[in-house]
Amino acid sequence: FKNDNLQIDADLIIGADGVHSCVRREILSLPQAKGSGAYVWRGSVDTNTSSSDKLIQMQKYPIAKFINFGEGMILAYFNFHSKVEAQTAWVFTVRANLLPDNVNIDCGTTTPIDLIKAHMDNTDENGDEELTEAYELAMTVFNNTHQPSDLTWSSEMAVVDLNQEDIGWGGNGRITLIGDAAHAVRPASGLGGSLAFEDAAALGRFISRSNTNSVASIEEQLRAFEKIRLPRCKSISNDQSIRAELSYKLGFSEVPSWDPAYAKWIAEGIDSTPEPPFSETDVFAGLLSD
Repeated sequence: FKNDNLQIDADLIIGADGVHSCVRREILSLPQAKGSGAYVWRGSVDTNTSSSDKLIQMQKYPIAKFINFGEGMILAYFNFHSKVEAQTAWVFTVRANLLPDNVNIDCGTTTPIDLIKAHMDNTDENGDEELTEAYELAMTVFNNTHQPSDLTWSSEMAVVDLNQEDIGWGGNGRITLIGDAAHAVRPASGLGGSLAFEDAAALGRFISRSNTNSVASIEEQLRAFEKIRLPRCKSISNDQSIRAELSYKLGFSEVPSWDPAYAKWIAEGIDSTPEPPFSETDVFAGLLSD
């Protein structure tokens, strides 16, 4: 896109190039995804071949287990599908502004070990047996992680703000966006990938209705696609941002579950109504103003 002589001969352009989308930035000149102030590390550990009793016991964990280290750090363990027995993924997220003043994050250098040890050094909860066990397990997991490089590879999670009324989805002419390029969300419930698949399926429906020999027809269907997707993705993005922040404040298990009607609406995918059955913020009543 930096080549001024670049020419593209196509019926349409679909920007499906992720959270740091070149199509979004270079062609559509849209605001980029904003850093959330939350950083993430990801890795996995084999609990089957380990000689550590702590790791072997992790096989009894539920699909997901979340542990808070203070207000600023969440360590999650995810047991993989049963067909991949004893493989456990770990995800470590940190809210930078909630860390002690003397603790900083340097992407590419700082590790989860550094941050959790710093928390233990700064906390007055060291007599807490549950916290001590969580710390010891975390150190065992990190020291046995499949790829040691995962401990230094981190990134700041970024979000596309869909609440900018003058921008909306952001497509223009015969150009549209899908997936994280259009609506990167916080991964509180792991819905980012699902929304991208929905985009692709819905876009296919609209494109099939267009006359590809007609510029006006293609543009009409792209705008119709964006119009029907925007309210759904906006609601889910708002929901995920709220859940992510409350997880640091309250602990993941204390964040209210979706109302059954809202959960049903999410599960219906592209066959759902564009608008949710009610506002995504309703379930958080009494929590957002605290």
